[in-house]
Amino acid sequence: MKNIVYVLSLFATIMLAESKVGGLTHFDYTNAEEISAFNFNRQYILFSGTASDDVKYKVIFDVGRLETNDRLVAYLKKAQIDYNASSCKVSIGMIGMNTYGVQEKNWGYRFIEKSAIDKNGFSSTADIGVGFSKAIMDDLNLNLQVVNGEGFKSPQVDKYYKISLNATYGEAKLNKNDGYNAGVVYSTESSETDPTTMVSVFGGCAGNGLRVGGEYDVLTNSDGTKKTLLSISLNYGLKDDVDVFARYDMNDPNADVEKDGDNYLIAGVVLN
Repeated sequence: MKNIVYVLSLFATIMLAESKVGGLTHFDYTNAEEISAFNFNRQYILFSGTASDDVKYKVIFDVGRLETNDRLVAYLKKAQIDYNASSCKVSIGMIGMNTYGVQEKNWGYRFIEKSAIDKNGFSSTADIGVGFSKAIMDDLNLNLQVVNGEGFKSPQVDKYYKISLNATYGEAKLNKNDGYNAGVVYSTESSETDPTTMVSVFGGCAGNGLRVGGEYDVLTNSDGTKKTLLSISLNYGLKDDVDVFARYDMNDPNADVEKDGDNYLIAGVVLN
C-alpha cells in the first residue's frame, strides 16, 4: 500500500509543475433515410508537462458514448510519467501499450476508425504497469513493458502479468513524416493453464503523397484458440488538402474453424 500511495503522491506533485492543456474533438454529420444529424462522438482532453529536465507526464481523459444508451461519459485513458534515465526511458502508471501504436500511425485515421489490432480486440491500448524504451541505433527502437494485462478499463483480477516487447526499425510516425518502418511485437501473459500470446508483424512506407501500411497478427488464447488478422491500408494525397484512403481487414476469430471469418472494408475522402 505504501508504494501505491507514493505513486499517487508523485502524480499530484508533478501536476503542480509547468503544464499544458489541450484536446481533440471529433464531429461528424450523418444523412440517412431515417435520421439526419450532427454528432459529437469523441473528445480527448490532455494535460501534459515537464516536471524537470528528465521527468515528463501526460494525463488523457477520453470522452465517448456508451453502447447501451449513447450517453457521453469520460474515463481515464492515460496517466503516465516518463523518466529519462541514463540508460533508457522509463514509463510508469497507466501507460500506452507498445502493441499497436506504430500500426495505428501507419493507418493514420484513428478519428475515423480504430487500428485493426485494436478494433478486433487483439490488444488493449493502455494498461497499468511499467515500460522501458531505448534506441539501440539511429533507426532501431526497443520497448519492453510489464503490465497487469486486463487493460485500462478493468482492475487486476489475478496474479499474472503481461510482458510485451516491441522492436521497430525506421520512421514510427508515417502519418506525419515520410519514410518507412518494419517491426514486430510479441506479448505473453501466463495463466493457470497455457499462456495467452500475441505476435504482430507490421510495416509501412510513405512518400510522394502516398502512404501504405500492412500488418499480420496472431493471437493464441490460453485455451488454444488461434485468431489471425491481416490488414492493408492505402492513403494518397490528391491535393494539399484532399486525401483519399482505403483499408481492408481480414479477421479470422478461430483458425481451426472454416468460413467463420469476416472481412471489413472502409474507404473515403478526407478534407484537411
